[in-house]
Amino acid sequence: MTSEASRFELLANAILSAGGQADPSELHGFICGILAAGERPDKQRWQNELAGLLDVEAVPADLNRDFFQLTEESHKQLDGSNFDFQLVLCDDEDVVSRALALGHWCDGFLHGFGVGGAREKLMPTSDEALKDISAIAQLDAEHVEEGEETELQLVELQEYVRVAVLNIFTEVKGKDSNSEPTIH
Repeated sequence: MTSEASRFELLANAILSAGGQADPSELHGFICGILAAGERPDKQRWQNELAGLLDVEAVPADLNRDFFQLTEESHKQLDGSNFDFQLVLCDDEDVVSRALALGHWCDGFLHGFGVGGAREKLMPTSDEALKDISAIAQLDAEHVEEGEETELQLVELQEYVRVAVLNIFTEVKGKDSNSEPTIH
């Protein structure tokens, strides 16, 4: 499997080649939001959403292929039992750039979760996690300071988001599997 940092670079290049404007972290967050809402993207349904997110008229075939490959990889990570799900974020030395990438990831996640249309009311812990993810999505460069303390806080925020998304995915998945009728 591709490391998350090189995955970020590959996606960045594919988005730029397509003339798109989205941050690769935002795209991965979008995918994970859809999955956490209990949906699986299909080619026709998500083409317009993806084109809108990337700010392109039409999604080129190679980027579309990358999108669905990343979706499958992300679903396997989210659904796996070994908690190896990782956020696709930039690997810059600059803490400000990494903090902004986390904010973009969270923004994409919320967009995808909304588009995915989770139908059930979430438990209070998941609802609170969504509110926290929403607050993290509001990060801006003016409020991020360079320094070791900021580095530690950023690592903690990334881990919090990672675990929160795993929990939301697991909760929604559990509700979806419990909502199917039992056949006797």
